[in-house]
Amino acid sequence: MTPLRISVVTPSFQQARFLPWTLRSVLGQNFEHLEYIVVDGGSTDGSREIIESHAKHLAWWCSERDGGQTQALNKGFRRCTGDVVGYLNSDDMLLPHCLRKVARAFEDPAVEAICGWGIMMSEHGRVRRRWVFGQPTANQLRSRSILFQPSVFWRRSLFDRIGYLDESFRFCMDQDYFARMAEHGVVPRVVRQFLSAYRRHGETKTNLLGPVGAEESRRIVQRQNPAIPPAAETLQSKALRFFWHKLTIFSPPYRRGLDVHASCQ
Repeated sequence: MTPLRISVVTPSFQQARFLPWTLRSVLGQNFEHLEYIVVDGGSTDGSREIIESHAKHLAWWCSERDGGQTQALNKGFRRCTGDVVGYLNSDDMLLPHCLRKVARAFEDPAVEAICGWGIMMSEHGRVRRRWVFGQPTANQLRSRSILFQPSVFWRRSLFDRIGYLDESFRFCMDQDYFARMAEHGVVPRVVRQFLSAYRRHGETKTNLLGPVGAEESRRIVQRQNPAIPPAAETLQSKALRFFWHKLTIFSPPYRRGLDVHASCQ
């Protein structure tokens, strides 16, 4: 059997203080059949130098002005040659042995996409909360954002059926893509293991572009449910945000006191 090749794309812009941990978490997987691509938007904070220092381990990278995160992701995805693809933002991390677990899940030829669990960490890499969920349904994917994006991987062949990310989205490009997967009959199979970690800090898009994300999420929901009036849909979005906020606050830490940075050295 030909070994499965996994492509990971990292979009980056002005994240020099977190980027080394992200790069190390991917390259430190010691996964022989990895294709790692980094697309930087012309950062001026030292990111280019950090990427250059890892260049010999990268399949391709660039540092040039672009149209934002979604365009950067598509630029990377179009260069991917792996059987399976996923993306990791430049302030997030893959947990140890993630790619081996992903490869194992895709040994089943019927699997077109997977979604794993994730960890929310602090700015300094301390575990704060865990993101755990059961098998998603197509209806859930079409109506809300429930997946932990850094832990989602799919077969590259889906680009031929679904297309690439919609560059009109600045915040919810992942929610939109997962909804489009569901529209095409693809529901990621849940992998009941922690695969990645999301970093919560003051400069995340969640903090900076919250209203943009809410409006984009409404676009996705109304595309699936055009009969829902905007006011009612807004109430639905607020209810969903409250639900996930409550889950984040009251879900116990995966391992109290765990330092994710230390685990990815």
